[in-house]
Amino acid sequence: MHAAVVHDTNQPPRYGEFADPIVSEGRVEAEVLASAVHVIVRTIAAGQHYSSTTKPPFVPGLDGVVRLPDGRRAYAAGVQAPYGMLAERAAVPLGALVDVPEGLSDAAAAAIVNPAASSWLPLSRLGAEGATVLVVGATGTSGLLAVQVAKALGAARVVAAGRNADGLSRAAELGADATVTLGDDLAAPLAEAAGPDGAYDIVLDYLWGPVAGAVLQALVANKVDPHRPVRFVNIGNLAGPELALPAAAIRSSAIQISGHGIGSFPMELQAPAVASLFEAAAAGRIGVDYVEHPLSDVETAWDLPERLVLVP
Repeated sequence: MHAAVVHDTNQPPRYGEFADPIVSEGRVEAEVLASAVHVIVRTIAAGQHYSSTTKPPFVPGLDGVVRLPDGRRAYAAGVQAPYGMLAERAAVPLGALVDVPEGLSDAAAAAIVNPAASSWLPLSRLGAEGATVLVVGATGTSGLLAVQVAKALGAARVVAAGRNADGLSRAAELGADATVTLGDDLAAPLAEAAGPDGAYDIVLDYLWGPVAGAVLQALVANKVDPHRPVRFVNIGNLAGPELALPAAAIRSSAIQISGHGIGSFPMELQAPAVASLFEAAAAGRIGVDYVEHPLSDVETAWDLPERLVLVP
């Protein structure tokens, strides 16, 4: 079959031939209709993700939309290395398939799951209904979706924080009640943006590094009510992989820090979350911008700044 193949982790994948998928028990061979090149897909292809263990040659791609032998369109993930979803066919696990609703295209469904699930899962687990939610790093694809997801899940107030002025304007268009430009002195801007009580219930952090440190210090300075703790969830580390934070800052404030990523939640929660976010996407309550290219363009399209969806 044809696929995007990583021959060298220092180079983009190349379109070429790869062995047909091996169909083991509990799996079915399906035709891949669309698969998105998420940040994590690029990171794994470069051998730089904490889950990266496969040596070249291998096919990248974590998830996508497939056509099953019975004709159904479904979202699928969980292919076994060295196979990935950036291929013409994939052996997908039967237990984790999610039907794609009518009205949602192959490419749109493939593009939205990874960035939307990064906020849908933690917000649905923590309970966003009536909450004040702060999205740190709200100007990227996942952050803009997090603003929409928080609103779709019933958040009372959503604050978008970032550095890009155009991105913050877009966040406001998508439903953010207030925006904050990230900088060194954040205590007053964050308190004002939170509303009359100046308090947050949930923080979704896509940046980590010094930016997250500044946000946490600002929350501490603003005196978190122990009866209303702040749940701070790290999702990404675009601003740096490490965070220096005085221990006293956490001991003296009701801030609960956790992470969301591969291995941090029971995988059986994934399928119902995807089904719910598909319903929201089909109803127009959440959406994502993306560009679509043929799979054969993988080498030249790999580093495009837009969210990329490849179609065999």
